[in-house]
This record gives sequence, structure tokens and C-alpha cells, in this order.
Amino acid sequence: MQFHTPVVKLNRVGKALENRLKRLGIETVQELLFYFPFRYEDYSKLRNIKDLQDGEQVTIKGKIELIANKRSPRKRTMITEAVVADETEQLKVVWFGQPFITKTLKQGDSVYLFGKVSSDMFGMQMVGPAYEKAKTSPQPSPCKGEGVSETTHTVRIVPMYSLTSGITQKQIRFLISQIIDLADRLQDWLPGDLKEKADVMDLGEAVRAIHFPESNDELQHA
Repeated sequence: MQFHTPVVKLNRVGKALENRLKRLGIETVQELLFYFPFRYEDYSKLRNIKDLQDGEQVTIKGKIELIANKRSPRKRTMITEAVVADETEQLKVVWFGQPFITKTLKQGDSVYLFGKVSSDMFGMQMVGPAYEKAKTSPQPSPCKGEGVSETTHTVRIVPMYSLTSGITQKQIRFLISQIIDLADRLQDWLPGDLKEKADVMDLGEAVRAIHFPESNDELQHA
């Protein structure tokens, strides 16, 4: 892949998404690589279900014991309900108007969830959490291009990008994860002694850290 490669050549980019990316000024993979986040959310703290408290925003990892769609009798909205369990407890999870989730998440899948915990007479629950399936095999880390990293959208400092209608944060992160290794081929215009004196990263390392920081310290350094 080259810097001038059109984004339509990436996985899961059809004509409609290509046109939406164009509205963001993104037509090539280089323009995508330099499409930086405008803020970050910290999803890195992983908690046991039994320790959750009402009102907390947390990340959990568990196995889906049940998941199904049903229609709300009043507003006729599709509701997806799931029961997720870790080794400590079960948690009810609810999504509204997203029936496609049952095509992605299946009974027995391990999943990461990030969201706000609430409680009612039946116990703790999460409504509308961000989700990501836990991978069953080691994957290259988008942070360093090596090692193991299960997640792109949860259990990490997560980048948030400016969007346009019809594009989601997950889509942008997924597309950038496909081309992030190009950062290692960027030409750095600063001489090594100057970078060492100023304590700055190589350009490619900084671009990778801006999109997929491993820590707040690394993000600040980038």
C-alpha cells in the first residue's frame, strides 16, 4: 500500500463510505493517516462486575450468556437485551434500536463493554454501552505494530474523531488500524540530534501514538 492509495481500496469501504470520507477531506490513505483525533476517552480501567457501582463509567470483560431482540410494546422500538457474566457476577445489558448487534455478538462470545452502570429493582445494568468482541487469537498491536492487543475500541485510551453523517467512530478507527503501519515509512525532517535534545518522538512513532496511545504519558509526549 502506498500513501497515495485511494481509501476505497481499504477493507469495508464502498462507494457510499468513500463519498462520506470525501466530505471529511479524506480521499487517500495519507489523508486518513493525518486525520487526527480531536479528543480522547479513557476506557482503559477494567473492572469486575461484582464491584460495579451505580453511576460509574467502566469497562468490563465477560461472556455473553444470553442475547436476543424484542420489540417494545409501546414505542415499537427494537430492544436488544443480553446477560453478560464474568467470574464474579452477571450484568444485564440493553441496547435500543440496534437489532444488528445480535448478528455480531452471539451467545458464548467474550466481549468488552464500556458504559455507564445504572441500577433498578432487578439489579445492575448497562444501557447502550460501546462493545467489542474479544479476539480469540493474537493480533498485531496498532500501537507498536507488534505483540498482542485485543482491542481497538475498548480497554484503552480511545481516540475520538470529527465525523459526518453516516460515519461512526468505530469505522474511522477500523480504517486507520488498517493503514497505521504506514506511519513507520514517514520521512522525518528533524535531524536525530535535534530530536534527542528536544526529547521528541520520531514522526512515525508520534503519528502512531496520536491515533493509538498506550498511555496518557505517551499521548502527551506525542
